[in-house]
Amino acid sequence: MDVLSKRTLVMILCGGKGERLYPLTRDRAKPSVPFLGTYRIIDFSLSNALNSGLRRIALLTQYKSLSLDRHILNGWNIFHPESGDYVLSLPAQGRVSDGWYEGTADAVFQNIYTIQAENPEAVLILSGDHVYNADYRKLLLFFARSEADAVIMTRMIPIGEATRFGVIGVDEDRRIVEFQEKPKKPFATPWDPGRSLISMGVYLFKTPVLIKALLKDARNAKSSHDFGRNVLPALIGAHRVFAYTFDDYWEDIGTIDAYWKANMAFLSPSPPVILKDPAWPVRTYKPQRPPTYISGGDLRASIIGPGCALEDCRVVHSIVAEGVRVDPGAEIADSIVLGDVHVRRGARLRKVIVDKAAVIPEGFEAGFDAEKDTHNFTISRAGVRVVPKGWILE
Repeated sequence: MDVLSKRTLVMILCGGKGERLYPLTRDRAKPSVPFLGTYRIIDFSLSNALNSGLRRIALLTQYKSLSLDRHILNGWNIFHPESGDYVLSLPAQGRVSDGWYEGTADAVFQNIYTIQAENPEAVLILSGDHVYNADYRKLLLFFARSEADAVIMTRMIPIGEATRFGVIGVDEDRRIVEFQEKPKKPFATPWDPGRSLISMGVYLFKTPVLIKALLKDARNAKSSHDFGRNVLPALIGAHRVFAYTFDDYWEDIGTIDAYWKANMAFLSPSPPVILKDPAWPVRTYKPQRPPTYISGGDLRASIIGPGCALEDCRVVHSIVAEGVRVDPGAEIADSIVLGDVHVRRGARLRKVIVDKAAVIPEGFEAGFDAEKDTHNFTISRAGVRVVPKGWILE
């Protein structure tokens, strides 16, 4: 599989607006949103590719990409120019269209020149907003052994949760016979009536098959130019499209509630194990910060980043990122506090996400009175308050 790895081009979709993650995506692309106070969401897909021996990686960027581009420059500029390996950003090039990316398939189509210039044997397409560890060499092996034209990475989930995803039907050989993108009434698998087989948004194509499919889709004026809605359903039947099932931890960070829940899972007594394998490191860029100073207080079941100053405060079941100051008497519970936030004396936060460089005033409370919080913050369906980047009470 090392040979096929070297002949595979990775393209990571990073161009979505991330509207359901607003206001965390007000000033940044969704893959650039911090995770666990240390990483960016994009770090997981990038680390999976790197650890799988894939060394040619292109990020298809679009909206508010400055933060993401800076993160790639600072943390992922790791290859010598003469090696032929790279991690680079590809905004809309204007080679085949004057507009921005109009869908996931259009994002790849607008970079079809790059695919042809690189001339890979296969193209692996990833989403930049998922948190998981996956060895793509196993996917490549399945791809080769099944003699597939395309493979979709899939997983089993409860049927009631499948409306957010592409739902897949397969035969006894795992060949895909049906694909419905975000159906209102998902169908179950034949072997488990309570669960559906869904697409993870990871696609592996033979390069000639991908190029022909993209060209055909681009000529269709009625297409939304989306892999799940248009390109993949059109391939089923005429081509050998298979499902590869992935059984380990995976989270789609699509909403504020999903983001909060995924972060909180790492504070549980049995957290996901994806960060514990030294043979599968998750890389990121870590700015230079001094050690964290804690003068006292009550700290439990929390993650504290470098460069923080916590003075006689209470932090319980929370994530506190780098450079945060928490003054005496302040309380933080079930919350995510991102970099360089200042929580002043006596303030109280419960089930709150505080974006970077915000200032929480002395004695201020968030997470206790929904009517009051509505005037200042976005509140999710599950009641998570989101304090926007740089917020100061006026």
